Amino acid sequence: MKKLWLLLLAGGAMTFTPACNNDDDDNGPVCPVECTVPATAEIGSEITVAGQGFAATAEIALRDASGTETKLEEPEITSAGFTGTVPTTLTPGSYGVILYQEGTWEIGTVTLSKATDKACPVLSIILPEAIRLNGALEIAGAGFSDDMGIVLENAADQSRTELTTSTQSTGVSCTIPEGLTAGTYNVILTQGIYEWTIGTGIPAAVYKRLKSVSTESNTIFKGITTEEFIQSLVDAGYPEEMAQSYADMLLKAVSSYSFSYDTNGNLTGCDQEGPYVTGEWYAIQVNGNQISGENKQIMEGMDGMQSFTWTLEDNRITQSTIIWQTISGTSDARYTWAYEGNLWKSVNNPDGSPEITLVYDEGKFMNVIQSNWDDSGSIFTYGTEAQQNSIFGVDIAKIIQMTQSPDFTDDQMLAILLNLVGQATTTLPSTINITNMGEVTATADISYTFDKDGYVSTVEWNVPGGEPIMGHEIDHQKVTYSFKYE
Repeated sequence: MKKLWLLLLAGGAMTFTPACNNDDDDNGPVCPVECTVPATAEIGSEITVAGQGFAATAEIALRDASGTETKLEEPEITSAGFTGTVPTTLTPGSYGVILYQEGTWEIGTVTLSKATDKACPVLSIILPEAIRLNGALEIAGAGFSDDMGIVLENAADQSRTELTTSTQSTGVSCTIPEGLTAGTYNVILTQGIYEWTIGTGIPAAVYKRLKSVSTESNTIFKGITTEEFIQSLVDAGYPEEMAQSYADMLLKAVSSYSFSYDTNGNLTGCDQEGPYVTGEWYAIQVNGNQISGENKQIMEGMDGMQSFTWTLEDNRITQSTIIWQTISGTSDARYTWAYEGNLWKSVNNPDGSPEITLVYDEGKFMNVIQSNWDDSGSIFTYGTEAQQNSIFGVDIAKIIQMTQSPDFTDDQMLAILLNLVGQATTTLPSTINITNMGEVTATADISYTFDKDGYVSTVEWNVPGGEPIMGHEIDHQKVTYSFKYE
């Protein structure tokens, strides 16, 4: 009897597999592999079940307390065992380790934990400097996958918005939902339980392009209305129509710039309206990273810019070639455009000397200095709580400067209007210095109105006094800028 007991014991030892437990009774099928399950693993990392005998079709899953099973990803079977990646969709806790091979076998348990220093799986990430709320958010990088997500976190209140994403070979394209408000956002990459902040403090706003800008100056008499002034001209013998035209010429000055675009959004032309010019100003052609313009208003024998060609990098002008026309013929010159950080700093002559230099104070535009005029002062002052234009709006301070003084050439004016000179300064000046022959004669407060998307729609200020007109004293001149976008 003793020998029989020893024989049975020996037979049982031959079929025992320490790390494999089958779900059937002791007389049922036996786990086909001998293996060892690690006690712990990190979510999103590799786990290796060491052992031999794994079939090429074998699969391993992790079973949670509710019985839900999730298979290991990217399985690989080697002579050392079965290796797979723990899905990032799982949460920390204890899981049964289930082998699918010639049946279903629970081969052990593992405790999963969240990695404390998991590296971001995407490399070489490039984000835009600003987010267009009415366009796609394009993020470049290597390693994006379909199980990843992009979240915008409002930097002010930490509220989050998950974006719809489309993974591409060069990165990911994100659809921004309607109703997201302008502000500053952090960009977060998610994958299962993990997240990485890949961008902080990125401004976001609705994008619009400038359609037109107009300026108007109206002279306001002291003690007499414009209508009464016109009537005085009629009383003096002027025909009524002539009196109206004469009053308009004396009391009102209007000019405007408007832009046209093709169906692809490329600029095709700029029209100009003013006291001495009307109609098409420059015809524009876009060819890759070059934009060229031909002056349609210059006539033979006139001095001025006949044409220009810009070279752009990162959507800002770095070089311009100008053909100048004089009564004696034409000549060309090449200029370089320099930047300090994202701000436009200067345009340099062919010999390297600055043609114009732009002056800033803590990112606020103050003045432009011409090469032959040494004046580093400012025509603007900024309040402690200055108003802000939209991040995609045109540079209001530079536009005021260019229309109030002849410091900029045609192509430089167009570059400002088209936002092709680096980052536009969004802080709006609070006052403007009124000058006469280089001397400051008055300071005027500037007022603004905005559209629903935060773009400046009008700019106004009053210039006090002025030379009397036909014996009538001037109270002030009202200056108004109007901006239209699309």
